[in-house]
Amino acid sequence: MKKIIFIVPIIGLILFFACSKDSSKSYEYWNEQVNAKAQELNKLLESIPCTNIEEFEIVQRPYYSYYLVHSSLKNQFEKLNLELAHLQDERNKAAEREGKTFYDAQRLSMPIPNPPVGKVCYNGKATLRFAYDLSLEEIHTELAKRLKELKEFYKDVTCSNPNDWTSNFLRTGCCMEGIAVHKTIRSTEMIEKIELYNRLMENKLRLEKTTCQGGCANMARPVQCRDGKPFVEVYKS
Repeated sequence: MKKIIFIVPIIGLILFFACSKDSSKSYEYWNEQVNAKAQELNKLLESIPCTNIEEFEIVQRPYYSYYLVHSSLKNQFEKLNLELAHLQDERNKAAEREGKTFYDAQRLSMPIPNPPVGKVCYNGKATLRFAYDLSLEEIHTELAKRLKELKEFYKDVTCSNPNDWTSNFLRTGCCMEGIAVHKTIRSTEMIEKIELYNRLMENKLRLEKTTCQGGCANMARPVQCRDGKPFVEVYKS
């Protein structure tokens, strides 16, 4: 019992000095560590040639980062990803200590999701496909499918309290229409689907060389409940 009482303070001192040592390292040091770990992660993911894309799973990590992970690498990927997250956290702390407010602002602003449309084997590598990679014909097919998903996403969720919902925008062409997102029910998934649809529509306009003139609604009113369904009214400010 005496040995245990003696050892615990020693462990505490070791942890204290380890933390103190970490806190003295610069932003540049941690940034190099982050870059090295990210390269190690990418090297792992590319270590298995792609012959069957179904053996690779799309894995999402904060903030809206997407990876293709072979089933045999899942545990190694999770380990390296945790190590990368720790290094990124240390880099953030160092940036704050050094007054790098630009990094603080970047960290606090949430990135806009850019979800992949699918996955393919390309030159022996597992590759994510995004809206910008698709042909016009592929985009038309995807838009019809994705719009159906969006319209049916909350079909089993009744709108009884409008405060449970938040307003969002869905691109219908050059302009936007309103669409509701529940604040607690599969909200992240719904926002990803909206952003994917919007990016598909944006690429459609680009490929068709459509010139938008403006004059569209750019504001959304709070969600209303109508006959048990959420409704969003948009207007021009």
